Order: sequence, then structure tokens, then C-alpha cells
Amino acid sequence: PRLHSPCQSALESRPPSPAGPVRALRIWKQFLSWYQQKPGADAKPSVFIFPPSKEQLETQTVSVVCLLNSFFPREVNVKWKVDGVVQSSGILDSVTEQDSKDSTYSLSSTLSLPTSQYLSHNLYSCEVTHKTLASPLVKSFSRNECEA
Repeated sequence: PRLHSPCQSALESRPPSPAGPVRALRIWKQFLSWYQQKPGADAKPSVFIFPPSKEQLETQTVSVVCLLNSFFPREVNVKWKVDGVVQSSGILDSVTEQDSKDSTYSLSSTLSLPTSQYLSHNLYSCEVTHKTLASPLVKSFSRNECEA
């Protein structure tokens, strides 16, 4: 009979099949993909409005910003009004990707307009519509109160 050394036996034997670890890795990747795409709980936006800074008032164009924080789902509508009149131009919305901690979104909506036009009006409002709100949420400021 031929004697085999332990080293020779180890070399001749087949390596363990990678099917087990590969399958486990595939399942883990599927879980992570599902987890990252799972819908979060509905969350109402926190809304803030910011008038232009005093420094901006010395330039040709000013910006009024409406900031929405921590909302879900992503679908949201921001409507700008100046003295009660809906604005349709000079608006730029920028939404963040989902927050990795709580799966919510944030959005900044910026209304840009000539400084002379800004100074000729008084009431600036952003009106937010979201599925978590029973009625639109309005944040506003009066320009004459900001200058006081």
C-alpha cells in the first residue's frame, strides 16, 4: 500500500466549493439593495423662509429662500407668492438625495428677482404642499418688517 503524507493529501483534495459563501454574499447584496430602497415612514416637512441679506440688497439681484427639511416621500410642491400673486419665473428648486440616517429629503427653493422688483413689493410667501399636510403650509415675511 502506498502511504500519503498529510501534505500530499491536502494538495490532491479539491478545494471547498465557493458556492456557499458566494450565495451568502448574493443574498446580503439583495438585502442591502432592498433596505436602501425601502420606503421610509411619511414625514412632514419643516419649513423656513429667509429674506435676502442686507449685503444682497446692494446688488442687482436678490434671492428669497424657502427651505424644507426632513420630509418623506419626495414628492412636494412649493409655490411662491409675492403680494399674493403666484410667481412662475426666477425659481430654482434643489432637492437632496435621501438622508442615510432617516431616509428623508430636504429641498431649497430659491426665488431670484431684480432688487428693484423686490423693493417694490412687501409680502413674500412660500406655500408647501405635501401628502403629510392636510392643507398647504405657508411661511411668509413682510419686507418692511425685515428692514425695521
